[in-house]
Parts: sequence; structure tokens; C-alpha cells
Amino acid sequence: MSNENIITVGDLEFPPRKVWLKTYGCQMNYHDTERILSHLGSLNFTLAEEQHDADLVIFNTCAVRDLANQKFYSHLGEAKHLKERTDIDPQTGLKKNVIVAAGGCIAQTEGKELVAKYKQLDFAFGTDVIDNIGEMVYRAYAGEKKFTVTSWDRSDNYSIETKITQGTPQAFVNIIKGCDKFCSYCIVPFTRGREKSRRLDEIVKDVSRLVEYSGIQEVTLLGQNVNSFGKDHGESLAQLITELDKINGLELIRYTTSHPYDVSDELVDVHRTAKKLANHLHLPVQSGSNTVLQRMLREYTIEHYLGLLAKMRKANPNMIISSDIIAGFPNETEEEHQETLKLLELAQFDFIFSYSYSSRKGTKAARMDDVLTEDIRGRRLREIQAKQLGIQEKIRQEMVGKTYRVLVEEKGLNKGVTKWTGRTSCSRIVHFEPETPESNYQWHWVDVEIISVTALSTQGRLVKDYGKKL
Repeated sequence: MSNENIITVGDLEFPPRKVWLKTYGCQMNYHDTERILSHLGSLNFTLAEEQHDADLVIFNTCAVRDLANQKFYSHLGEAKHLKERTDIDPQTGLKKNVIVAAGGCIAQTEGKELVAKYKQLDFAFGTDVIDNIGEMVYRAYAGEKKFTVTSWDRSDNYSIETKITQGTPQAFVNIIKGCDKFCSYCIVPFTRGREKSRRLDEIVKDVSRLVEYSGIQEVTLLGQNVNSFGKDHGESLAQLITELDKINGLELIRYTTSHPYDVSDELVDVHRTAKKLANHLHLPVQSGSNTVLQRMLREYTIEHYLGLLAKMRKANPNMIISSDIIAGFPNETEEEHQETLKLLELAQFDFIFSYSYSSRKGTKAARMDDVLTEDIRGRRLREIQAKQLGIQEKIRQEMVGKTYRVLVEEKGLNKGVTKWTGRTSCSRIVHFEPETPESNYQWHWVDVEIISVTALSTQGRLVKDYGKKL
């Protein structure tokens, strides 16, 4: 191999290698994965499409949802075969030595236990040391094994630069990390730490750079409690959106995830004034029962929540609202469950993410004596989902005959027919057929007229193709 292909870092040489990453959980984790991949580029790593092609395997974990948790442990167990490989590394001429690492929320709280229990795991790293991944990989290739890095960043100034590698016009931009709410069911404050915001002017410069030099047209502002942005600096999410709205070339602004307690009148108003802010708000309610919300430590009532929805819809009549629902919170009564079904009717959500309650070690809810069975939780979850599907199918009938602007993302088979797919400003997925089989609309802005809908599918007809703006 030519020495021109080798990068020297310290005392080590790094020939071209492949990294395979598996991401579980929320958009924040996917954003972190993007940062990891970007940093590893400086050590001569590129992305492997398949795990068996990789020299470095990284699991970016989620501790919030039980299903993601279980998948990680299953996949980590299966990774032991990576250490049993006997094929020869063409870069070194030696037996291939695959490094295996675990990062993210589970690694933050259980990193030392993971490294001790799983022989195939070389190191673990927490959520606050993402930007030090290059140093950790260097240590692993230098021969250090079985180590864990989870130290919190104790500095007052939270400053980062958004890293992107995917070459699309969409980018996730982290504006605040951590959460101060300590909801009784949630592990996030223990895995992500307390709230800490970036400075507003830094984010504006960051997004301006992405637009000018990387062709970014759509940004999603991220935070575990994004509505709390700027409180530590006397700034606000509404002020940030107002400034981002002025950036030439930026077409669409989204943000997630919100907490109802921190929705201010200023934020409501910016949904009226900002021209580039998406016609969508994801506002998790979790339950339709005030008594359950009290046990969840959610800090608001259903009456307050419904008042927020009314304000938002008045500020922007085109807005659609989605939410999260937890079915079967500990000791939830049948009456409390029925209150959640009633809320679905009152709120008229466009869609929801719904889950059966799963206990998370270390939370207050995990210490509650609970009389509910998994059968009861499963039944209630199915009732919530069936109720919501009926509501959203009725709501989406209003789309038929209307035209929406869509950023086209990909094509695929939809009921056996090749169609292109994109997402509207109001976050609805739309499918439409191409004008010809050879037509390519990826990353084009198009107008699509809606011709039919179901609860889960929206079909459209191409009206106008504005082309690619990259």
C-alpha cells in the first residue's frame, strides 16, 4: 500500500479502515452518530455498509425505550463472532482485529458493567464524550483494552460545531443537551445530564455555514427539552428561530422534542410570524389523566395542555400536532385509561407515538408498587392505537385536493408501484409516481396534489418540479 493512503497520528499509523455503526433510539442519538462518523474521518475511517466489512463496530445505544434496550443487548451478544474471525486484514497482513465499542445512553450508566461482562467489548463511552471518540479509538488501536469513558463535561460553556457527512440538504443541529425535568419514568437526566444550551449567535453562525458551504436547506433543532433552550443565557428558542428565519437559502426549520411546561407565549407567537418554521409541532402529553400526570411529575394539567393546542392552532391554522402516549403507567386505573382515550378525541392529533410502559432502572416509577399486568398494558395500548388511527384517517381526508410543497427524499415500491417519497412542512409522508420511469426527483422541491389518503398513507400527484437546489 502507498504511504500516501496512510494517516499518521502520534506514534500510530492509520491505514484506510471501515467503521460500522448501529444507532438505537431518538434523533439525538442519530445526530451523535453523525458526529462520531465525522470525527473518525480524521483517523482514515469511512462508513461500512455491512458489519462483516468493518474494522471498527460501534453501537450507539438508547436507554429510554425497552425495545431499543433489548435489541442492543441482543446485537452485542451476537458481536462475539467478530472476535473469532480468522480472515487476514489486507492492510496489515495479519489476522483481522475488529474493535467493538458501545456508546450512548446505556454506556453512560452501565459502561463499566458492560465492559466487564462482555469479552467482545473493547471500550464504552458516554453521551458527553462523543467529540472525544478519536482519542478513544486511538487508545484502542494503541493496545489499551477494556476501558470506559463517561465523564460529564463540567464546563459552563456548551459549544460545538455541527458535523454532517451524509451529503443531503437536511441536517440535525443540537442546540441544548440534558434535561432538568426528572419525570418519574424517564432515565434521560441520568444519561444526558442537566440542561446546558449553546449560545444563540454560535448556532446562527453554525447554520449559516451549513447552508452556505454544505447546501443545507432544512434543519431540525434538537434537544431533550428543546423549549428550555437559552434559559441559562437569557435567550430563548423563539429568538433563535427568528434569527434563523433570516438566513438566505434556508428553506425549512423544525424542532424537537418539546415539553408542554416550557411552551411560552413568545414561542406560540413565533409560529405565527416565522415564515420558514414548519407547520408541525410534536408536543408529548404522555397521558390524558391529570392524576397520572401527577404521578409522572409532568408539571402541567390536561386543561393547560389543551389550552396550548388552542393557542398554537390560532397562531398557525395550518399547524398539525403530534404527541407521545404511554399506556399502562404504574397503577393506571381503567378510568384514567379512558381519560386518555377522551383526550385523543379532544386533541385531534395528526399522529402519535404510543408505547406500553416499561420500567427504567433508577427512576422513581421503577420503585412504585404496580398492580398492572403486561396483558392489561397491551390491551390499553391497542385501544389507544385503534382510537388514534380512526381519528387521523378522518383528519387526513381534509388533505385531498390540496397541494403541498415537499422535499423529495427517496424512491421505493409502494404497493408494488415505484413511487417517490417526501415529507411536507406539516411532517406528513407523501408518495407520488414519477412522470417517467427515468425521472429522478431526489432532493428536489416539488408541489404535490393529494389524491387519496388512509390513516397511514398519503398518495399524491406531481404538480410542479422546482428541481434540486444543492
